Amino acid sequence: MLTTTRIGDLRAYLRWHLLNASARALGARFVDEDFRFTSALTGAERLLPRWKRCVGATDQALGEALAKPFVRRTFGVADRARARTMIEAIERSFDANLAGLSWMDAATRGHALEKAAQIANKIGFPDRWRDYGALEIERTSYLANLMRGATFESRRQLDKIGRPVDRTEWRITPPTVNAYYDPSLNEIVFPAGILQPPFFVAAAPDPVNYGAIGMVMGHELTHGFDDQGRKFDGHGNLRDWWTPPVAGAFTDRAACLVRQFDAYVAVGDQHVNGKLTLGENIADQGGLKLAYAAYRGTRGSAISTAQTGAFTAEQQFFISFAQSWCTKRRPDLERLLANIDPHSPPRDRVNGAVANLEAFALAFSCPAGSPMAPPTRCAVW
Repeated sequence: MLTTTRIGDLRAYLRWHLLNASARALGARFVDEDFRFTSALTGAERLLPRWKRCVGATDQALGEALAKPFVRRTFGVADRARARTMIEAIERSFDANLAGLSWMDAATRGHALEKAAQIANKIGFPDRWRDYGALEIERTSYLANLMRGATFESRRQLDKIGRPVDRTEWRITPPTVNAYYDPSLNEIVFPAGILQPPFFVAAAPDPVNYGAIGMVMGHELTHGFDDQGRKFDGHGNLRDWWTPPVAGAFTDRAACLVRQFDAYVAVGDQHVNGKLTLGENIADQGGLKLAYAAYRGTRGSAISTAQTGAFTAEQQFFISFAQSWCTKRRPDLERLLANIDPHSPPRDRVNGAVANLEAFALAFSCPAGSPMAPPTRCAVW
C-alpha cells in the first residue's frame, strides 16, 4: 500500500480514522455526529447519559480497578462458592449425557470426556488483579486519558510476546454482564457482573437459578463442543479428535438446527440466519438440557408436584430461563443484528430451545404436535 497509494491519501485515511475513533471524546459536534450514524444503524433516539458513557470508558481502560469496589459490594464468598457448586453439577450432567449419546463412539466419547475434565472455570473475579501503576490519569483531558489507556493496553499486549501464556488472565472485566468460553485456553469465565439478578439471585430457590445462570453455565460449557469449539482439544490445540462417522453424525444433527432457525422471522421479512447462529443455538440447546438435568439431580428423579404460587418447580425453571432473556429492541437494531450477530433473537433463543426439550412440554402439558411439542425435535448434545 505504501508503494501504490499516494502519501496524501494515506494521511487523509489515517486522519479520518483518528477522528472517528476519538469522536466520542471530542466536542459536542463530534459526539452528536457520531451518534447520528449510530442512530441510523440501530434506531436509537437518544444518546446515553454522560455518566453511563463515562462508566463504560472507565471499565474499558481500568476495568479491574473499577471491579474491586463492585465485587466488594455485590459478590461475596458464599456467592462464589454457590456458583462453583452449580457449574460442577452441570459438568457432571455433561459427563452423564455423553454416556447416553447413541451417535458417539467410544473413542470420540473418551476424548470428549478428557476435554471436559480439563476445562478451567473462572468465577466472579481474578485471583490476581491487574496492576495499573504505569497508567497515568489526569484531570486535564478526557481524550488524552483515553489515549493513554489505549497505549497502556497495547503495551501490555505486546509485552506478552516471547512469554509463557498467562492462564490467570481475564479477557473481560469482572463487572461485565457476559460470560465466555475460550477454545484456545479451554476455559470458561463467569464474571461477577452476570452473577447478579436476573441471572443469579443468592436467595432464590434452585429451579430459578438453574434456569437462568445455570443455562448460561451449560451454554458456555457446550461451546467447547459446538461447531467451532469441537475443533480444539483439551489443551487448546486445533486438532481433529473426532472419528469420521461421529463427525458426520454431528454435522447431520447440526443441520437440523440450521433448518429450524432459518424458519424463524427476526423482523419484517428478515429471517434468522441458521448457519450464522448455529454455534450459539447449539450452546443454547445443550446448555438448557444440561442445566435442567443438573437441577433435577439436586433433588432426585421424581417430578415435583409442589408449587410456589401458581407454578411447579419445573415450570419455575423454564420461566426463569425465559425471563432472563427478556429484551426490548427497536426494529432497526433487530434488522442489523439479524445480519451480523451470531446469536438468534432472544425470543427465538428461548422458544427454539424449549421446543426441542421434551421436559418443557411435560412441565406445561403441551399437546403433542403443538408448536412447543413438535413431532420432530432437533438435538446435538
